[in-house]
Amino acid sequence: MHSFHQPIASNGLFWTTPIPENALRISKDGQVAEVVVCDYPVIDQPKFPAPGPTYEARVSVRIRWKGLGPEIGWSNPQEQYEIAFHRATASIVFEASVPELGFSFMSRDYDNSESLFAMIGKERNGCFFE
Repeated sequence: MHSFHQPIASNGLFWTTPIPENALRISKDGQVAEVVVCDYPVIDQPKFPAPGPTYEARVSVRIRWKGLGPEIGWSNPQEQYEIAFHRATASIVFEASVPELGFSFMSRDYDNSESLFAMIGKERNGCFFE
């Protein structure tokens, strides 16, 4: 596999980055989850998809899912797939900046974000189905 878009991890993944382990919080009942990442270093490539220069950038994100109503589930052992989830609400706020370019962006504030569909739950498939 070859791509002109940097950086590509040694395992071949791109457009992904690990986040700190403590960035994800899940309630004991599994119905509320939150990801909070602050001022996280990433690479921006503003000419994408054309090859071009990359710039150091920073992002902050806060995402919260909250389960509503009864659990919904489905299982298909022959296909090694099972899911149990709650319909949910989701809220997000996102900020990004590329200091070298003098660029910054901020989404709507957290309390005014909108979600059309969200769910929170557990899924098992393939080798994790056992």
